Amino acid sequence: MLSIHIDTDYSGISPYPVLILLSFAVGIAVMYLLNRKSGIERRIAGYLSFLAPMMSICGGFTLTYISTNGKGAGLSSIGGLVGMYGAVITMALIIKDRIQGEKMLRSCTLVLPLMYSISKTGCLFAGCCHGIGYHGPLCIEYTGERTGDICVFPIQLAETAVFLGIFVTGAVLFARRNKHTTKLIAVVSLTAKFGLDFLRESHTEKIITFNQVLCIALAVTALAADIAYNRGIVFRKKEIYSHK
Repeated sequence: MLSIHIDTDYSGISPYPVLILLSFAVGIAVMYLLNRKSGIERRIAGYLSFLAPMMSICGGFTLTYISTNGKGAGLSSIGGLVGMYGAVITMALIIKDRIQGEKMLRSCTLVLPLMYSISKTGCLFAGCCHGIGYHGPLCIEYTGERTGDICVFPIQLAETAVFLGIFVTGAVLFARRNKHTTKLIAVVSLTAKFGLDFLRESHTEKIITFNQVLCIALAVTALAADIAYNRGIVFRKKEIYSHK
């Protein structure tokens, strides 16, 4: 039987922080390029690239702190997502430009699956948020003090593959200038995150997890925001078309 062995007792630098930083570096760089490709001004794209990782990291740590009642430390992917969108909304409100705001939102939505895909490889090597007990093909055999000796489903590899596929799909839709790209990628990403969570060890003996509840909350919030936006509640009409 083909299995993957990972010892989480690293004598040197753990791959986890390296891959998390890599996910931010690659994601922010791609987002900047997509924004410039979409016609976003250089300075605005640059400001967003500076603001997004800071708010994402802040959101990631904050959600982990809240969800563990102050007992845990680490980056929550959903908290990081909220921080990224928070940066986009902040920039859109500052420049008061609906067209550029839509473009920044699309670029952010496109890169989030890529960032998540890379970050999950970090989780794989760290042994965190691992899968349910599993002894079939490609099972992950962990050893070390951090995890103990366990054999689990390769959920991190599955998430890496799925979300990389979502990013590639989004890139193709972007290249074809599909006007529904943002909504399609957002819906598919939330659905994938919700569904794959059933294969995580933290879902054992639970009907629904905190992350799945957050996925539902994000979907409802996004729908409400989209309705409000389309009705002109978010931006006043006189501010909508300030695009130069």
